[in-house]
Amino acid sequence: MTSTPGWASPGSSGSQEPDGGDSPEDTPPTAPGAADDAADGTTGGTADSRAESSAAKAQDPPVNGVWSQQQPPAAPWQHTTSGVDPRAAATPSQPAATPPAPPQEQAPPAGQTPQGTGRPAGWGQQWAPPTPPAAPQEGGPRWGPTVAHRGGPQPPYATKPPAPQPGVIPLRPLDVGEILQGAVSTLRRHWRAAMLLAFVVSLLTESVNAVISGRLIDDTRIDDLNRNSDPSVHDILHAFSGAAAGSLLLILTSMVGVILTAGLLTVVISRAILGRPTTVRSVWQDVRPRLGQLVGLAVLVPLALCAILAVPAVPGLLIALAGGESAGASIASLGLICGVVFSIWQWNLWSLTAPALMLEKQGVKAALKRSVKLVNGSWWRVLGVQLLMLLIAAVASVVIQLPFAMIADAVSGDAASGFFSASADSSWTTIIIVAIGGVISSTLTLPISAGAVSLLYVDQRIRREALDIDLGRAANVPGYETQTTVGADR
Repeated sequence: MTSTPGWASPGSSGSQEPDGGDSPEDTPPTAPGAADDAADGTTGGTADSRAESSAAKAQDPPVNGVWSQQQPPAAPWQHTTSGVDPRAAATPSQPAATPPAPPQEQAPPAGQTPQGTGRPAGWGQQWAPPTPPAAPQEGGPRWGPTVAHRGGPQPPYATKPPAPQPGVIPLRPLDVGEILQGAVSTLRRHWRAAMLLAFVVSLLTESVNAVISGRLIDDTRIDDLNRNSDPSVHDILHAFSGAAAGSLLLILTSMVGVILTAGLLTVVISRAILGRPTTVRSVWQDVRPRLGQLVGLAVLVPLALCAILAVPAVPGLLIALAGGESAGASIASLGLICGVVFSIWQWNLWSLTAPALMLEKQGVKAALKRSVKLVNGSWWRVLGVQLLMLLIAAVASVVIQLPFAMIADAVSGDAASGFFSASADSSWTTIIIVAIGGVISSTLTLPISAGAVSLLYVDQRIRREALDIDLGRAANVPGYETQTTVGADR
């Protein structure tokens, strides 16, 4: 092969060595013009034209698709934003720029094939640009472009906006802690009206309890029963009848006080929820038209519960009076247990009657039905909340009454008699001291237990009837406008 100045390409040689030069099969055919120049022995043009021809041929792909083993890999095809080939854009006076050399990549291990080619690595492989790394995504893969969050961490999409709270509770369904907190907050913010109403009710109920303790509860029968070595069933019933009747009257009196306080404090609670000021005069103006119905309800509900408690025990009592004392006592005890269960069930259903009577301006019968409707479906929840509030109130009442009981014991000279068993044997001084402690403890604890009943009523209406919307409109909370106002703005 004859080497012509300006035509010889790198790697070519005049020898026909198998591994060191060109072979007849691998050498690309010579262009006709270049062959004529070589045959004539002329240079075939200027040096610039020869350099341009060499660069153009170096960029053209091989005819038979195979490069010589001694040739370097072909340069990648260049892409321009204008769509014009840089070789065609070069003028004869300005030679085209030589394409950049491909980046050096590490050769794969022997016997392996580069990824995505299907044939062994070597000079026949055309270089491809590396794949750019994927843009980091926040929150997992998604469609469309990814925009990084600026600033601090963004809140999760499931976060609920806080409910408005114009008063002592937020306008949404309440949990047990919020009910207790609302009752305590009402007592703290409106303590004058709440404690005055509770004091009046406590003074009445504790006065009745003092009379019952001094006149009806007689422990001498129990003392006689203890001295009897072989008492009969009649003796046992006779001994416990007085104490049981007195204790039942005390429970009924306490229930009357809770119902009265719940009805009176419902007006205070309703104003505290809306964040409105409360005075004793305004509360009395709202309570006075319905005070008679509230008192009737406070008497009717305990009497009805007593009837539910006593009716299952009546057959056993009749059998005992007829002569079958043992069988009658057993049946009466079983009936009494069933009566206790039924009375607790019905008491829980009627527990929201006083708030319904005062806020919805209904009669006693309609208020009873309204309470049953609100409690149905949430019986256990309402019972649990009320028992918890009664337990808290009882513990606080014991703590408050304990000093007065100790004073009564010191006055009477009978250890623990004034606190645990105020009977007819106790002096009136002891009974009065214990009653004073009861008035003070009831004044402080009744607003919490009765306020919890009113808040339970509000909570049940929020869950069942969306009362929070009406409360928000009444409190002029933004976003709770009436439908008429919204339509007028449109």
